[in-house]
Amino acid sequence: MATLKELRNIRIQKLNKLRELGIDPYPADSTKTASNKSIVEDYSSYEGKTVFVTGRIFSIREHGGLVFVDLKDHSAVIQLYIKEENFTPTDTANSEIAFENMHLLDIGDFVEAYGVVTKTQTGQVSVELSKLRLLTKSLRPLPDKHSGLQDRETRMRRRYLDTTINDDVRMRYVRRAKFWQATREFLNARGFLEINIPVLEHTPGGADANPFITHMDSIDQDFYLRISHELYLKRLIGGGYEKVYEIGPRFRNEGLSDEHLPEHMAMEFYWAYADWETGMDFIEEMFRYIIDTVYEGQMQFKMRGFDVDFSKKWERIDFQKLMMDKYGIDIYNTTVDQVEEQINKHKIKGEFNRNLARGIDNLWKNLRKEIAGPAFLINHPKYLSPLAKSDPENPTMTQRIQPIIAGSELGNGWSELNDPLDQLERFTQQQALRDAGDDEAQFLDIDYVEMLEYGMPPTFGWGHSERVFWFFEDVPAREGVPFPQLKHHIDATTKDIYNLPDDFGVIACTKVTESTNPITNELDLSNSGNGSKELTIDSARSLLAEHMQNVNLRRHCYAVGHTLRALRDYYVSKGIEVGDLSADDWEIIGTLHDSDWEKTTDTPDQHTIMLLSWLNAYKVSPEIINVFKSHNNKITNLRDPETLLEWSLECCDELTGFIAAVTLVRPSKKVADVDVASVLKKWKQKEFARAVDRDHIAQCETQLNIPIEEFVQITLAAMQANADDLGL
Repeated sequence: MATLKELRNIRIQKLNKLRELGIDPYPADSTKTASNKSIVEDYSSYEGKTVFVTGRIFSIREHGGLVFVDLKDHSAVIQLYIKEENFTPTDTANSEIAFENMHLLDIGDFVEAYGVVTKTQTGQVSVELSKLRLLTKSLRPLPDKHSGLQDRETRMRRRYLDTTINDDVRMRYVRRAKFWQATREFLNARGFLEINIPVLEHTPGGADANPFITHMDSIDQDFYLRISHELYLKRLIGGGYEKVYEIGPRFRNEGLSDEHLPEHMAMEFYWAYADWETGMDFIEEMFRYIIDTVYEGQMQFKMRGFDVDFSKKWERIDFQKLMMDKYGIDIYNTTVDQVEEQINKHKIKGEFNRNLARGIDNLWKNLRKEIAGPAFLINHPKYLSPLAKSDPENPTMTQRIQPIIAGSELGNGWSELNDPLDQLERFTQQQALRDAGDDEAQFLDIDYVEMLEYGMPPTFGWGHSERVFWFFEDVPAREGVPFPQLKHHIDATTKDIYNLPDDFGVIACTKVTESTNPITNELDLSNSGNGSKELTIDSARSLLAEHMQNVNLRRHCYAVGHTLRALRDYYVSKGIEVGDLSADDWEIIGTLHDSDWEKTTDTPDQHTIMLLSWLNAYKVSPEIINVFKSHNNKITNLRDPETLLEWSLECCDELTGFIAAVTLVRPSKKVADVDVASVLKKWKQKEFARAVDRDHIAQCETQLNIPIEEFVQITLAAMQANADDLGL
């Protein structure tokens, strides 16, 4: 099979031949009088008429003296029907292609076709051509249209290929555009003005988030990229505007996940003389308008395993009552000790550090994950809402709302605090927390306080990000945007094609990057794998036991190790190349993959990196180090999975946990009593083991070429064969 470089060279030869014929393969002009979809769907209006159609060639088929071309534009695919006798004399200066030069065209080329709308003998709507112009000669072949573009890495790095091949992905971003367009339409129709505000700020505010830092050379000062739109929009309210909003990007220097991106689109509006209760009805109306516009009346959605119905009235959830019912805590009058007791009792993970606000937030999130919604969370305590107005009847409570949808918070709204002295006090408290080491506490913004002292009317404020759209689409964050952030990488094939040096594209870390991402500075990974200790299964288990106290977590690691060994045996039996690593190596990798989990619970961006630092003391091959680097890649961005072993780890890590969950709901709690059918039955029940990432497991079909049923069988058999070791 020809390599990409060889195929590219063949197309370049065709390009040169076209130029020798006097054909410009990249003309600037083109004509289009009808879309493919309009012709196909309204054939009777176009029958017998001449049209210009344009698009990309998706197939070329020759039958004797006939050529059939499938031409795809933004709307649909239409067939071009080409007979040699119908071609008019070609004008090569106009980039026209003669019938005898059709062989110089390839799948992926853009062309302009002129001809008569007709139907073939089989009844297929077609354009019978008399002229064909080349608009763009493509130098690389498209992925096969039948198998599609399945590799997730390629899809995200080369999204233009993804949207070319996968219509469902292309239409997702059409809906994304309509999502924000509908938002604008709704607000504009109700008298709001969209006013652009700064992206670079001296003092970031309006949210609890770690900002990006940049430097403006012209005035020699550091600036922050905004983490919200809030404070400048409220300055406009103080300046005499009554209804303002902006839709635009914001930046939060935090980890990547299925629900968060450091750069994302968001909208915030501020409405003078309105309050939070008026705002709730307004938000419900806005959501229904957007949904109706984008999804053409659909009101029921599958989201993150929940069934969510937006046609019903949104529930109001009282924060105080919910926390009292579930934890016996009065959120307006509680102590850090009481909160810590409940966190320990319910084994809730997350940053706490005896911070009351963080603790209450962790307890709430433990309850939130069970709520389908749509609902509003109301009656927040004041210490969780530094910018919201206090309730006049209960000064410890604020007039704040949060939409709860599919177990997540998908926005924020409140009656805005406009008492300058109260705001100054809250800002001062937040700055004290920041000075004490809380990087997500808010800055003291004196300029904003000064604006409040001139006076700002009662105001309702609201904001949501494109996470709302991701939830409607039920896709992870990086599938919800056209071009997600990825670690910069230029593959070896590309370097070979363009004759680039090996270090081309390597981005050096600057001092700013080091200061805002201290993880890799704290842990020296330069000698990872270059130590003197031997890494065996026994030493791997000793290392695991040294750093992981929870027996069940250790057993999970054992299960992944046994499964990786079983997968290697499976590949060998099928004649699949498994590389140089031994069966013991595969098991060691599974045993250690989560060995630093307990120590990085509160700092997930250190997970895997800490393990790599431990391996400084061991003699480990670069191949094993690379596998560990690919683990937790969404957070660390050290390396994306590429090899068979790396994808095997990616897929079986989640599946072993899922099978353990299936085992523990059986009366015997024995994995020997579990069969493939029962696992697949639970698999379809989205509410069961909802924390398990089913998408990760399902990659066994696209990345390993193993059907899900067979993958479950291999993993289950490995766990059953080692049931005693796993305590199952």
